[in-house]
Amino acid sequence: MKLLSYALDYRMEPRLAFSLGGQAIDVMRASLWMKEDRNAQEYLNLASSMKLTLEAWSRSFSLLAQLEEAFRNVDTSGLSIHARPVALAEDDIVFFAPIPDPPSIRFFNAFVDESPDTFDFGQTQTLLGHRQALTPIGLSPRGEIAAIVATSKNSENPEIAGYTIVNNWTAAQEKASGKTGFALGQATTLGPYLVTADQVDTLKIGAGFNMDLQISVNGQTEVDTRLKEMNFSFADMLEYSRSSHVGAGDILCSGSPSKRDLVFSGGQKIDIEIQALGTLTAQVV
Repeated sequence: MKLLSYALDYRMEPRLAFSLGGQAIDVMRASLWMKEDRNAQEYLNLASSMKLTLEAWSRSFSLLAQLEEAFRNVDTSGLSIHARPVALAEDDIVFFAPIPDPPSIRFFNAFVDESPDTFDFGQTQTLLGHRQALTPIGLSPRGEIAAIVATSKNSENPEIAGYTIVNNWTAAQEKASGKTGFALGQATTLGPYLVTADQVDTLKIGAGFNMDLQISVNGQTEVDTRLKEMNFSFADMLEYSRSSHVGAGDILCSGSPSKRDLVFSGGQKIDIEIQALGTLTAQVV
């Protein structure tokens, strides 16, 4: 299942949806439609935001999976509830980061370090979504995979809800020094989806994943690398992070398997593609 946070423009509050056939199916509107059309009221317990969903993940995941399965057989063309569309083409929406308001972002370096005992906290104020433009002065795109944490408010057992793509815009001097992220960094692009763990964990190999990561500039592949060679797993990162507070929506970033700096100019489009997770696009302005 692919979950996303979207709106019609960036001035609006992000809403929770799941991706199905190139459509963003609004979770709250789909739940209301199921109540009125199918007399199925259980979906009204679902939350309207990713953060609240992750705070009740054990219940939410099951209901979302059932809702997605029900809509595989529904023609969403022109479907509406209370004069609002249930589904929108993904080309017609703006993507926020899957979790727009994470409590924290931890940048590890699993492709270099031997253990997860060193990481940087990234700032959460400059968090961008798929296709969102930015001016990355002095920064270079860095492709990574990240895990997003789910846990109940009173739970002592956080879990990984799913994975997403990261573009960690990193200064060249920080790369040269071997830092894992940018504690004083300027931007992180995430998305487009939170792909649930059940869809990705089958691709695990050792501590990493049997998946490719490619970075393209204006459609030309510049980086082609693999996610197999992680020295420690996301489970290790999560366990180590529990030495401090771990909450629903926390993001754990892997570090990049490639250390190549890319040179780019205004007007270029940066695509990071990871198998099973999709393609994360950033427009440089």
